[in-house]
Amino acid sequence: MPLKNGFIAEIDKQIAESFEGEKLRDIETIKLKQALAYIFQLIGLSKYPDNEEFMIIDEYIRTSYPFFTINELKIAFKLAVQGKLECNCDHYERFSPKYISQILNAYKSKANDVRKQIKPPEPEMPIPQLTDDEIVLFTQNDWLNGKKDDFNKIFNADKVFKILYNQKKLPINGEYIKKIMDIVNNDNLYRINRMNVRDAKEFSKQIKNPDYFDIQCKKLTLVQYFENLPSNI
Repeated sequence: MPLKNGFIAEIDKQIAESFEGEKLRDIETIKLKQALAYIFQLIGLSKYPDNEEFMIIDEYIRTSYPFFTINELKIAFKLAVQGKLECNCDHYERFSPKYISQILNAYKSKANDVRKQIKPPEPEMPIPQLTDDEIVLFTQNDWLNGKKDDFNKIFNADKVFKILYNQKKLPINGEYIKKIMDIVNNDNLYRINRMNVRDAKEFSKQIKNPDYFDIQCKKLTLVQYFENLPSNI
């Protein structure tokens, strides 16, 4: 709670300052890796995730906590280790999505309290549930109004793909699937040829994972769908 002199407690001040920074949904992979390396040291994780596990962690963090900042990610684990969050920070040598959620959800509760301290409380309104069309429109606008320089950056691809597929709006057939796979393979090869040896080796392992390649194909399919809508021709 706010102190009598008008300032908030030090722990709350740290949280408030962490609200500034790049959002997790937009952060570069290398910066996220650096933050995770700091977290692994902080929690005493001796067995680091391999490339395939990191891919899952990367996707989970970006899609589950897209509007947290990179600074909030770090402060959440710092506070958990210090015993200042209502959660158990024992990881049992597994940095799993379940473990991540345990820490970040405890932090979210504390962060919401801090937000109430630094601005007047607003009347509680029921949280609107987005319709499928609104979810698609959000990702569509995010792509069309963004830089559009890399189809791999498209947001919430798995869910949006499923919605459009169920609505029978995607031209999915054998010939189209082969075309998409060829484009993704060629793009991956182009990227590898422009990387240094170490990064190229890591990326080569990553794209051999069927799940990673599958989400790449879904992202490219969505990009082509969005860019060929009648209003965008």
